[in-house]
Amino acid sequence: MILLPQRLFDSPQVSTILRDGNVCILRKSLTENILNREGYISNHAISMVLSGEQQLRTYEGKVIKVRARELVFIPRGVYYVTDLLPEKGGNFESVLFYFNDDTIREFLTNTTVKEVTREKVPEYLKFPITAPLKSFVEATLQIYEQHRLRTKGVLELKILELLLLLNHQNGDQTFANFLFRLTLPKKRNIKSFMKENYDKPLKVEDYAYLTGRSMSTFRRDFKAYFETTPQQWLKEQRLDKALLLLGKQEMSVTEVAYEVGYENISYFIRAFKDKAGLSPKQYMLALHRNNLKH
Repeated sequence: MILLPQRLFDSPQVSTILRDGNVCILRKSLTENILNREGYISNHAISMVLSGEQQLRTYEGKVIKVRARELVFIPRGVYYVTDLLPEKGGNFESVLFYFNDDTIREFLTNTTVKEVTREKVPEYLKFPITAPLKSFVEATLQIYEQHRLRTKGVLELKILELLLLLNHQNGDQTFANFLFRLTLPKKRNIKSFMKENYDKPLKVEDYAYLTGRSMSTFRRDFKAYFETTPQQWLKEQRLDKALLLLGKQEMSVTEVAYEVGYENISYFIRAFKDKAGLSPKQYMLALHRNNLKH
């Protein structure tokens, strides 16, 4: 499973400014496009795009475009497909802040939330990078990146400072209300979520988390909807889709495996053979021979 920010720590395009576990401030810089990069965001994330453009696609197909001098706040527990596009003749550059509910609760202890609506929590919030935010990020990079200071104790303070600036920028309480509702339990409709996301490389534990349930509650609710176990249902859905895709001769076995949510190719081949009685390669050859006869 592709987890963020965990995957970024070993990336050659990413430098660590401050880090304490998965709470961190990172800087990303690249000169070539990165397309269709999938990831499950395990911590709340704020991405400040300094140059270039970031495009995010949700599991519902919504496209979020974040251009230079804009930032986006993405709550944890969301699966996104990301494109990173350097500006023409230049770079893509962003500064990333990852943090958890504890940081939000610490922020809210000193912030007045005047009114909390019952509306659904937005999938994201996007803001312009104003002069105070620009000064904040420039100072952070200068002090903690250029001078290579790695003081963990400063990390939460820097993120709290960023949240304070964003809240001040949005004086109508929109931001504070958004943060407060993020800390409340939420559930997604299992039936629609699973049908939209069965082909993602997620484990059952990930599906439980993404739908806002404990494992035991998820298994109980899942069986009420689908009358089978999550593991069996996922296997059937993924292999049924693989059967359809393998009929397209331009796709390789590896491409099909990834397309239906299998990261382990050997496991996919074994599971497919158990279902179809043939390996994926044998199945494609049989289809090809059958097409030649007709």
